[in-house]
Order: sequence, then structure tokens, then C-alpha cells
Amino acid sequence: MAMTNNKDFPDELTAKMHSEFTVSKETRIMLKAGCVWESVSPKASKEEIEKWATIYGITYADAMKYKSEWLTAIRNSEDRYAK
Repeated sequence: MAMTNNKDFPDELTAKMHSEFTVSKETRIMLKAGCVWESVSPKASKEEIEKWATIYGITYADAMKYKSEWLTAIRNSEDRYAK
């Protein structure tokens, strides 16, 4: 059965359009790392970071890889809303 009955959007085009909404594995890890850093203190223990990384489905190393980037983004966001 065809994905679409619209002759202006053949199946191949529809499949291609849907593929544009996927993210890479590394982007997914980066975004999950952001969730970890939103959930813990920058001074959290390794065990606490590991706990939250596991909750979000990444490793401690993944979380640490993006620590600086996310803490900067979070701090900048907080500074912007504090004004």
C-alpha cells in the first residue's frame, strides 16, 4: 500500500521529507546531556551525574563531554531572564 494517495507527493518524496526530521546519534546524546545538566548541580558528585546520565540513557562520559557547553548555555539563559 502506498504511503500517500497524493500524486504530487510520491512515496519517495514523502519518505525523504520524513527523514529530515531525524537527528543524529551524537545530537541525541548532546541533548540528553543538556537534560542531565539541567537536573544536577555543576558541583554534583560523579555518582549523582552517573545516576542522571543513566536516567537519560547516556553515559557519564557523554554527560561530561558536553558539561561546559551546557553549563554556559544554562548560565546565559538564567542571566537573560534575571534582567
